[in-house]
Amino acid sequence: MTESSAKGIEWNFSGLYQSLSDPKIKQDMENAVKRAEAFEAKYRPILKRGIPPAVLKGALEEYESITRDVRKPYYYAHLKYAQNTQSKEAGALKQAISELFVKAERPLIFVELAWCNISNAEAKRLIKSPELAKYRHLLEVKRLMKPHQLSEPEEKLMSALELSGRKAFIRLFDETIGKIQVDVTVKGETQTVPMEMALTLLYSPDREKRIAAHKGLTEALKKNSDLLTYIFNTLVQNHSTEDEFRKFPHPARRRNLANEVDDETVESLKQAVDRNIAMVARYYKLKARILGISDLKDYDRYAPVTQDTIPCRYDTAKSMVMAAYSGFSPVSGEIVKEFFDKGWIDADPRQGKESGAFSAGTASDHHPYIMLNFTDELTDAMTMAHELGHGIHQYLARKQGDLLMDTSLCMAETASIFGEMILFNDLVAKEPDPKRRLNLLCGKIESTFASVMRQIMMNRFETRLHKARREKGELTSEDIDRIWLEENKWMFGDSVEMTDEYGCWWSYVLHFVHYPFYTYAYSFGELMVMSLYEQYRKKGQEFVPKYLDMLASGGSDYPRALMKNMGFNINNAKFWQNGLNLIERMVKQAEDEAKKLGY
Repeated sequence: MTESSAKGIEWNFSGLYQSLSDPKIKQDMENAVKRAEAFEAKYRPILKRGIPPAVLKGALEEYESITRDVRKPYYYAHLKYAQNTQSKEAGALKQAISELFVKAERPLIFVELAWCNISNAEAKRLIKSPELAKYRHLLEVKRLMKPHQLSEPEEKLMSALELSGRKAFIRLFDETIGKIQVDVTVKGETQTVPMEMALTLLYSPDREKRIAAHKGLTEALKKNSDLLTYIFNTLVQNHSTEDEFRKFPHPARRRNLANEVDDETVESLKQAVDRNIAMVARYYKLKARILGISDLKDYDRYAPVTQDTIPCRYDTAKSMVMAAYSGFSPVSGEIVKEFFDKGWIDADPRQGKESGAFSAGTASDHHPYIMLNFTDELTDAMTMAHELGHGIHQYLARKQGDLLMDTSLCMAETASIFGEMILFNDLVAKEPDPKRRLNLLCGKIESTFASVMRQIMMNRFETRLHKARREKGELTSEDIDRIWLEENKWMFGDSVEMTDEYGCWWSYVLHFVHYPFYTYAYSFGELMVMSLYEQYRKKGQEFVPKYLDMLASGGSDYPRALMKNMGFNINNAKFWQNGLNLIERMVKQAEDEAKKLGY
């Protein structure tokens, strides 16, 4: 297997720190700890009494400044670790900085508690005061957690125990997955590759390669099955214990609160997807006809519908993505150019590197960093467009400051999915070959299914996993395998055979470990973008400034308010159905295109 054309594309940390051994990393974090302790000594007595708006504003500004100082060494340590999860030096730094992070966080815990302890009348008065206009949304959102807060000593203990509890198991998961190498045997020749490279083979037009990758990945996961099952059991039980103490009525409530959406809106989204799930089987039956495979298996799902692979080197992807974003908006094009020109992207799929892709926002006076694992496939170009969407969003939102720049997770996928749509439509418009156009269309449908239906499937799996752990106690690998297969069958119906071997593939999904109950945010974002993109197609350049303003708002308002400004009501069930109707329209287009080609 050839090495990636992105070899050597790594982050440039200019403006942060020189290296893992740079003494300034710990110095900055230690100084932040001292500032946090001084902050507590200064404001604890004041915030116990009636708070004048100007005083609270001063406290929040100082709090924000400390947050900014903490974020830079924290993100640097975590990004260096993501580059090589097998590096003992990076792991040690991440742990040391995480410990100092807790020390910096501990003296600040009283602020949120003090804010939630004041009366509702006093809180309303302060929220409405002009001096606190910038922090209005932050203050409102923090009050939502009032019923679930513990005493200050308990909150400090919970924070301190995170490092040797939940976060320790997350690190163990990351290091376990980072070490996995996969043996792929094709025509008697075995190659040992990183997991990311093996997963890429599932997109190969060669079924033998897909089967080999499927077998190798299953065997690699099975070797680690006992440990991964124990990690999942421990983290799910940890979640349950905290829910009990904080009086969350169900496992997803804390995520919904963090996402600034109510339970009813999330359930409405899930029910809408459930009502439309049959279109997945409808599409995959079409795909089986196109591929000429009567027994479509789980390892065939991502096979291209033509036998011609669509390779894509890093420089080609870079040019395509640059052209797509620049065509949409010169502002977004200039931001994307900075990411490429200034080394804000790490794309080389090295052994030991964290799997997947992400964009990290760092601090308001710095810039985001994007991680890719580029394996020279067209899907990698789509991932590049996706993560650069995140990057643009984070870049623009920096003006909101460190307390409000991070958007809720439900809005976090908006710009990324929109970026994918821009590139996809650009590629389809320029593709003269009808078979390749069909391939692009099918690829987009499958990507959309992955973002909408699959993410709801994973939410259903996660819900059942947590319920089973609470009711039955520690679960076996086989228990979890069964839930995973049943939920995948819900999604694919009778169109794809889910093999028994696929049962263990839940065990490498990072989101279940790092971000419990996060996955529905992808569905939320995808369906939202369907409506936004339809608006863009109708209004053209008139749409762009309003859209960029929405991105620049960061986390300064609720998702429902941000979308209301764009002309949408996310509390209306029709909103979700409109997005699903657009997906169904793509499926119908694929059926028509396939019919023209004789399938």
